[in-house]
Amino acid sequence: MATTAPQGAWPAKRIFRALLLGGAGWLTLRLLARPVDGCLLDLVNLPFHEAGHVFLAPFGHILHVLGGTLGQLAVPGLLVWYFTARRSDPFASSLCLWWLGENLINVSTYMADARALALPLVGGGEHDWTELFFRWRVLDEDSVVRISSATRGAGDAVMLLGLAWGALFVLPRAMRSDLVLRLAARAPRAVRLLSDG
Repeated sequence: MATTAPQGAWPAKRIFRALLLGGAGWLTLRLLARPVDGCLLDLVNLPFHEAGHVFLAPFGHILHVLGGTLGQLAVPGLLVWYFTARRSDPFASSLCLWWLGENLINVSTYMADARALALPLVGGGEHDWTELFFRWRVLDEDSVVRISSATRGAGDAVMLLGLAWGALFVLPRAMRSDLVLRLAARAPRAVRLLSDG
């Protein structure tokens, strides 16, 4: 005899998702308040950053230097695509989108340090963004502030978008179904972004 959860009950999957979103929300608040402090995920991002340098080294000096940033942004970006297109798991996609935003904030902190050179660097090498900004002739203080601030703003927006998208999967099924029906009338292709298969 099968039993069903009472209407409004919180199944384990929703509880787990709510806990994950709560943790991501807490980290978001910390990063919005003090992005320079970073978070534990930066230790996860670092190997992808360094791998980006290695993978793009054969394609010239500029791509080698830029490769660290591209590497750490490519991994969560590709995971957003993978979980959306290949796995049909939009909740996982939303968390990877949030992670992409967190990486953008990390990159903005690195960019902002291009003149001060205060951040400790792995291996003590050259500062990627100092070299890139110098080559692109935007190492003056105003340009560094403007570019790093725009990158931080993009990171803030992407993190918040990821949280909002993920929060939809914590809503009661009936409420989310209503949203899916409304979306289907306006944007049928976007329905899979809210469908929890």
